[in-house]
Amino acid sequence: MKFQITDYDKIIFDMDGVITSEFIYWDAAALTIYELLYDYRFYGKQDIDRAWCRKNYELLFDTIFCGGRTVRAVKDLGVNTNWDLAYLVFCVSKYLEPAMTVFDSQHFESVCMFIENMTLRAPEIYAGVEGLAATVLPVEQGFFQRGGSGFWRQMEAVFQRWFLGDAETESLQQMEQPLLDLASIKRTLGRMQEQGIRLGIGTGRPRAEIMFPLRLWGLTEYFDPALIATYDEVQRAEEAQKCGDSLAKPHPFAFQKAAFGECLNDSEILSGAAYREDCKRVLVVGDATSDLRSAKAGGFYFAAVLSGIQGLAARASFEEEGADFIFESILEMGDTNADTDADTLHS
Repeated sequence: MKFQITDYDKIIFDMDGVITSEFIYWDAAALTIYELLYDYRFYGKQDIDRAWCRKNYELLFDTIFCGGRTVRAVKDLGVNTNWDLAYLVFCVSKYLEPAMTVFDSQHFESVCMFIENMTLRAPEIYAGVEGLAATVLPVEQGFFQRGGSGFWRQMEAVFQRWFLGDAETESLQQMEQPLLDLASIKRTLGRMQEQGIRLGIGTGRPRAEIMFPLRLWGLTEYFDPALIATYDEVQRAEEAQKCGDSLAKPHPFAFQKAAFGECLNDSEILSGAAYREDCKRVLVVGDATSDLRSAKAGGFYFAAVLSGIQGLAARASFEEEGADFIFESILEMGDTNADTDADTLHS
């Protein structure tokens, strides 16, 4: 089996760790956790200095996420979005030390080790960490439930304030950078388009937050607007279901919606039967095992890229879980003469 890009009619990209960098989002998650844990308006006892926090966001990231170890551990559990990252770390943190008042690196080392030793994976892990927080904080039943709960709305509002900024705080979003050399990204995506391939997006970001950097960097012209699925579409589908089931990755809905949402409604997409054979002409590209599981659950071929936080170390996990192809980055995929032996890319 050889990788031939022309075997596919559509390529659907996860974005963070593939084209966009996640570092600013991780910084926003760290700032969110710090404010929720320590500010008296939430679960702390201090009036935190937001100006100091904004100035020292890198220090907060390094301390709260143990230099990135915690982020890698969370991703290993199949957790995909950065809201979920903040949610998971907050719940474990409060469980381990409910009355914490001091910003202590040893505490967050303990949080990291706890997460590294968790056996539940997404989506089951969300109910597990909800239970951890609920056992130590006196709140009504369901307050810490993932998505739509009282705590979730608190956390989401704090996160968005840090990420988007307000009258008092400079936006982190303005600092976002492409993951790879921008000219090289454009050249790669352009070559794919020249082959007649339609390019799409399946991301856990809200629509406005993925379109902002793409417009800023001049990348919107490469993606078909009909093949874009974001957190907004996932959330609407979850609300329409009225059963409380998560459609976030590793559920395949985001990639299915991106690939077939232009011609099928959400109910038809979730049934899966109408387009199963068409999946074989769609390639999904992602940097995390949650992307791989999502793509495979949807019946798509999957190309892993080693440009995410785990870097080259992610290869073993992708091989073990059956990635169809593995590349160091998307830049390897744009060669119009690509004729790569799949044995060198997957096991």
